[in-house]
Amino acid sequence: MKTQTLISVKKFGGTSVGSIEKIRNLADRIKRESNPDKAQVLVVSAMSGETNKLVALGENIFSGFRGPAYDMLLASGEQVSAALVSMALEKVGLKSKPYLAYQLGIVTDSMYSRARITRIDTKKILADIREGIIPVVAGFQGVDALDNITTLGRGGSDTTGVALAAAIGAGECEIYTDVPAVFTADPRLVPRAREISKISFEEMIEMASLGSKVLHIRSVELGAKYHVRIHVRSSFEDREGTWIIPEGEIMENPLVSSLTHEALTAVIKLFPLPKGTESLASLFEDLSEKGVVVDIITQSEAPQGQQLAFSVPHEDLKLALEVIDQRFSKEIQVEVMKEISKVSIVGVGMRNHPGVAAKFFRTLANKNIPVHLVTTSEIKVSAIIDKKDLAEAANSLHTAFDLDS
Repeated sequence: MKTQTLISVKKFGGTSVGSIEKIRNLADRIKRESNPDKAQVLVVSAMSGETNKLVALGENIFSGFRGPAYDMLLASGEQVSAALVSMALEKVGLKSKPYLAYQLGIVTDSMYSRARITRIDTKKILADIREGIIPVVAGFQGVDALDNITTLGRGGSDTTGVALAAAIGAGECEIYTDVPAVFTADPRLVPRAREISKISFEEMIEMASLGSKVLHIRSVELGAKYHVRIHVRSSFEDREGTWIIPEGEIMENPLVSSLTHEALTAVIKLFPLPKGTESLASLFEDLSEKGVVVDIITQSEAPQGQQLAFSVPHEDLKLALEVIDQRFSKEIQVEVMKEISKVSIVGVGMRNHPGVAAKFFRTLANKNIPVHLVTTSEIKVSAIIDKKDLAEAANSLHTAFDLDS
């Protein structure tokens, strides 16, 4: 390849391939955008709703099981999409070849259902490009060192797309989805949310980690690491969407760029834990080994021992409680808060700007919304609140920080 701009990597989400008609429209779009001087590589997700069906099948057989069989099951959805899209491209006169991850050499670790890509063999895909063939790659999946099929986690096709772009030297990756852009908040929760034209990698990483479902967090991390610009755009409209780019390319950063939320999370409270850091270290090591994602943590000392509270994604709650049950005796009191949500504000403009936290909590206080846990960083403020208060909190904060359209 002469330059990075000669290859365009395009990832199409589940709604983009959700029906035969949409797959045909996708093929027509690729044909319209065909350019002899710019090769195209496609990454596809499973058809919309298909992964949920596969998860339900697995849960009916063995609830909570994670292993090679589970990942093989989930990966089958992308296989169907890759085959159908490749056939559709052939139908409109374009040469195409479908690939599963193991055929391309997308190698991962063995953390089933949440695997991470370790390397990609680019020989086959670059050979196809030289021959004028459009590779159609099944996203979301890889293969480990033992040749077991692995999956990258929900939304992992984004990561496949950006990782491929980095590996083959493309300077950008287009993510086609059912939304036209990244918004200042989820429009379904905050009707006055507006589109964002440009946002930094750092802000998008925070947004993804805090509940935004637009992009898989590891895709943004890879984009930042390997300098792959990400363009989020609509599968159904031919216009610009949102560019995720280095902070230095954005002329002026607002104080707060977005509000994100996680509608359903869980908080686990433990008391009394043995004093000292050993019990904390052992607990979080065990949770990590099981793949449980721990978010906000608070700890305090009492005469009887340590008080600990931490939040986990709702889907990790069962596994987290199993780890706790195995590690601690029945003398440890375990309290679980379930009907709760997380709401956050994000913005690189918050750095060294006084008053952001004050406005955040004053806004919640004025609405009499109690806060259970809090965490902050240079560019975010997050609070765990009751689920029943989420809509009011999100809309009030969105207005308070001048994000309304």
